[in-house]
Amino acid sequence: MARPLALSICRSCRQSYFSRTFSSTTRKHAVEGGGGLAARRGIRVDQPEKEPETIDTFMQALRQPQRQQQQQSSSSSLWSGELRNIARSAQDEAATRPSSRVSADEPYHLNVYAHKHNMHVTFTDPSRNPILSLSCGNIGLRHSQRSTYDACFQLAAYTFRKMAEKQWRVGGKKMTHNPMKTLSDIRRPGAQFGGTGIEVIFRGFGAGREAFQKALLGTEGRMIKPLISKVTDSTRLKFGEICADRIRKTGWG
Repeated sequence: MARPLALSICRSCRQSYFSRTFSSTTRKHAVEGGGGLAARRGIRVDQPEKEPETIDTFMQALRQPQRQQQQQSSSSSLWSGELRNIARSAQDEAATRPSSRVSADEPYHLNVYAHKHNMHVTFTDPSRNPILSLSCGNIGLRHSQRSTYDACFQLAAYTFRKMAEKQWRVGGKKMTHNPMKTLSDIRRPGAQFGGTGIEVIFRGFGAGREAFQKALLGTEGRMIKPLISKVTDSTRLKFGEICADRIRKTGWG
């Protein structure tokens, strides 16, 4: 008996297929029976000719596109996985490769932006990626309370405590292959220790400028002070405004 169809076909084709299969099967049993009713009555039953296996060929032709589609999907998934691995390895290599813009002796940076309304402190790694960023609002002060000397002093002491507790990865949080570092991993500057230390960068002439200096030189900054290698002033100066004001007041021109 022919094997059943694996795919769904229409109703008329299914009826014709099963009727043809049933008739050929009954004829075969009638011929091979030997002692059947037809043999006893002397009736001659002609054995039907062997039908070509057109249905099997048709089924194989239908299965080939499915197999090809499965092979293509498996090959595409393999290619996508390989491309993903290549992209990840290239990204990791680019992260571990030292940048041409950052030299080997680049220190950590502690940026202090003090203006007349607030003070902002940002601690960054040698490649300028932020590690810690705080302002007077982070210690619960609001509105006019942020511009006072005491608020900036409290912020400086709070920043020093957070720097001692903070853990970070060089290059950012996504660089999971880089080890975790703390403040104790920053080597002291000087010929004896051979480290780069921390560079303090001031900007602005607000009340927080002097408050940060007092906190750094006091007991609050006893863990940060030995690591300071350089102090820089990056306050932006505007040229020409004084002359313009004088001309406006005197009426020249």
